[in-house]
Amino acid sequence: MPDNMQGAHTPGTLNTATLRGKLTIRMWWTAIRNTVVYALMAFGVPPLGAAANRAGMSWIFIIGGPMILIGIFGLLATLRTIAVAVLLTRTCRRTLAQYSFDTFCPQITKVDGAEATKGRPKSMTLRLHRAEGHDSPLMRMNPVPRRGPWRNPWPEGIENGVYIAGDLPFGAVGYVPSSGTFFLMQPDDWDATAHDRELADPDRVTRAQAADLARRII
Repeated sequence: MPDNMQGAHTPGTLNTATLRGKLTIRMWWTAIRNTVVYALMAFGVPPLGAAANRAGMSWIFIIGGPMILIGIFGLLATLRTIAVAVLLTRTCRRTLAQYSFDTFCPQITKVDGAEATKGRPKSMTLRLHRAEGHDSPLMRMNPVPRRGPWRNPWPEGIENGVYIAGDLPFGAVGYVPSSGTFFLMQPDDWDATAHDRELADPDRVTRAQAADLARRII
């Protein structure tokens, strides 16, 4: 991809088709797992608590009450984010149908949200650095699938380098080989990078459109 910020090429390339399938399975597994766990907490704990109370364990509601509340709020949050997860996964799948993980950036710098250890900052941005010393634009990123609110939102091992599939002025999918995690990224300042997209040749634009990256997603 000429005219793009590229990382250092590593020997061989990742099997993009396999990783594309892995991404889809991981998204659906996360959604189903969270839905089932929270649903069991919200709707399974009450009858169990009632049975335990009838057996003389009245203290069970001290434990069961918070679990029910966590289940209800967790289930609502999971259902609310499924639509977003499907949209991001669809964009990632379309991107990986057009581009390969043939580029490796050995170093990244976290910017906004860099110190997050739990919860989710409003914005997580990073810069990609390649061996030749060239930096990417400031990129906004979103893990796919999203990590739980109790976990560090940054993909594990991202500091050790990432594979890139895409065209950075439009966007790209990142893959962290050390932890097997994915994320979608696009320029943080979409308008400021418009000039780079305008200079792109028709083939690059067509490819980005097919990948669903010709518009702002995140």
